[in-house]
Amino acid sequence: MKSPTALQDLTSSIKHRIHSRTYGRVWNLHVELTGQQVVLRGKTSTYYTKQLAQHGALEIINGQPIVNAIEVG
Repeated sequence: MKSPTALQDLTSSIKHRIHSRTYGRVWNLHVELTGQQVVLRGKTSTYYTKQLAQHGALEIINGQPIVNAIEVG
């Protein structure tokens, strides 16, 4: 199990990568590490941006399942 600081650093890295990949087009972005999966939450205007966010997170987490709960609307 990772330390709280390591989890916070991982969450921050994922958020930064998503922000870079989507050019800030995911609003109210939250990244949750729950057990063995990563949950992405927020809102964006296109499905394309939602997918960019997921791919950005995948670049960081190597193999952990992702639940992409980013809303499009």
